[in-house]
Amino acid sequence: MKQPAWVQPIQAVMKKKGVKQRDLMSVFNVNSQGAVSHYFSGRNKLSDKQMTEFADFLGISKSTFFQDEPKDEHQLDTNSLTEAFQTLARLDELSDGEITSFFNVYEKMGPDRIAEVYDVLYKINKSKQEQLSTTIHTLKKAP
Repeated sequence: MKQPAWVQPIQAVMKKKGVKQRDLMSVFNVNSQGAVSHYFSGRNKLSDKQMTEFADFLGISKSTFFQDEPKDEHQLDTNSLTEAFQTLARLDELSDGEITSFFNVYEKMGPDRIAEVYDVLYKINKSKQEQLSTTIHTLKKAP
């Protein structure tokens, strides 16, 4: 089952506003967070009325449901990465041999593969930061 296109932009709004799926039970007229998740997974279709109520609840325009998926800010552009390496090689006045050796390794690894590894590591690190933040908030203050 494919996730509806509206989920990504709406989840971004929900994250900014601190809204969880369990907070939406009244919007969807359901009794559990699990039932709400059926809308996010695509198992249940969002009616026009629900979309209007959902938008009102979040304080956003219904047009937000139809926006293109936001690109992650961290997504690595391989052309820019290659250009950055070339620029640094010129600025640092690397020898032709150093430049050739570096770019041989770079091309062997593959810019797309480097970008993929970067994306995975970024998500892991971000997840760790979010877990740490959540854990810190659960700590009790000293008496």
